[in-house]
Amino acid sequence: MKSKMIVLGLLLSTAAAASELKDYARQWPVGAQDEGAYAINLDSTVYRQLIRRDLGDLAAFNGSGEALPFGPMPETFAPPPSAWRQAAWFALPVVTDPAAGDLSLHVTRTAAGDLSLDTTLSHGATHSVQNILVDVRAPNSDIEGIAFDLALDAPDFSADVSVEASEDLQHWRTVVPAATVAQLRQGGQALLRRHIDVPAQRATYLRIRTLGADQKIPLRALQLELASPGPVQQAPARQWLDADFLRSEGRAYVYRMSSPVPADELNIVLADDNSLANFSISMRNPDDKNWTYVGQLTAFRMRGAGLSLDNEAMSIATTRRPEWRIESNIDLTKAPALKFGYRPETWLLLTHGRPPFVIAAGSPWAQRDELPLDTIVAQARAKYGQGWHPLAAQLGPQKDAGGDAALHAYDPGQLKTWLLWGVLALGAIGIIAMVLRLMSGAPKGPA
Repeated sequence: MKSKMIVLGLLLSTAAAASELKDYARQWPVGAQDEGAYAINLDSTVYRQLIRRDLGDLAAFNGSGEALPFGPMPETFAPPPSAWRQAAWFALPVVTDPAAGDLSLHVTRTAAGDLSLDTTLSHGATHSVQNILVDVRAPNSDIEGIAFDLALDAPDFSADVSVEASEDLQHWRTVVPAATVAQLRQGGQALLRRHIDVPAQRATYLRIRTLGADQKIPLRALQLELASPGPVQQAPARQWLDADFLRSEGRAYVYRMSSPVPADELNIVLADDNSLANFSISMRNPDDKNWTYVGQLTAFRMRGAGLSLDNEAMSIATTRRPEWRIESNIDLTKAPALKFGYRPETWLLLTHGRPPFVIAAGSPWAQRDELPLDTIVAQARAKYGQGWHPLAAQLGPQKDAGGDAALHAYDPGQLKTWLLWGVLALGAIGIIAMVLRLMSGAPKGPA
């Protein structure tokens, strides 16, 4: 009996061993060959392979198969969140030659550094404008978006615009070839589209031009979305994930977020042209019975007379909750599409040992060890100075690690549980056998 217990103990210790690279389905090589600290942007291929919503099945290894410290970037190095700020803007005269590359202006700067233009370009509280010059006044920030604050009594309008950037008002580069700004009223609702996403970049000036000769924007104010890049690298560009449609429940539709991305925007795309519907949005975890209310979104899809207009996305608190339910106020002929906007996260990798270094993802049971990366970073700064920061590293193409077999492998923790139950069962059987043996050998009383 003692020898059996020793064998079982060895099995239990083997089952509790740390995970290895082969325990994960996929791997990605890291573009780094030396020991050090690296900042890695997760991409959509990584998110698609993850099984756990807490990203626990995401790990890193060196060429010897040793696990490496790897986890979310400490806040010290995380890019600060972007923020909206009122912008200094000026209405420009209409340019008769759209191909003209120069803008001739009388420009001076005040002692405070503000741009001063010819008085003919000033504007009042409200202007219907075709061309706009924006003095960014944020030399160390990335421009990520533009928001048009429209006049309160603005009439219905639709305008296609382009956005250009310059450092000297002479040489311009196109950053947004075409985007739509509009306000329409239908069914007692205002259909607004007043935001433009800009590929993150720095510029001294922006020029916004309507593409139609008769198009004007009833502009009251202008805002810029600005982000100061962290010391590591610029924040990754926003990406979109299509949710998987599961089923319909009358006017309600249920979806599942197919990957555990950190969603902070949500959009509903109607299937039919010239349609409009208001949706109530809820979410939950798989084990929850009740839905948690998120908000309301009016979705629309307008086509015709040269007009193409769709609703904008709504902001939500960052979440990875997988199950979503949207309920329409009207009957729809087809289920709409549900999309989630997110920025891929930046993780910190500390390498040692021999290359190649890889990250791995996708396992129903393997789990990354949580290490105090903040403490390690603090020690590195104490040694190398406060200016020390991780280097940016890129991920290579996805390859198999353990392959699909890793997704169907047994869980050592589960094996451990079964072995423990086996020990208890064997012990119980041994006790029962001992009792029966004692009973069979007991002396019989007088007849």
